[in-house]
Amino acid sequence: MIPQLNKVYSARDIARLYAKIPGIWLLLEVVEEAKDGGAKKFKLLKYAKDKQALHEFIMDEDENWNWNKKYLLVFADPDKECPLI
Repeated sequence: MIPQLNKVYSARDIARLYAKIPGIWLLLEVVEEAKDGGAKKFKLLKYAKDKQALHEFIMDEDENWNWNKKYLLVFADPDKECPLI
């Protein structure tokens, strides 16, 4: 499965994605929160095997980066359940 960038995913969608691409880092923007304050929907900004690639993406976007938004870095660990659901 090839994840689609800049697509909005529900937490359940991210959990399925997490299970299908183990060993990959995901950079997510929280686009909607639940009433309890937890994240409900995410935009997938970038993914990579190397976490450093996501850090470089963030630094390259620094001039246009909106620091008021909420971002998550998630590692799709094949030995653990997705923490977003």
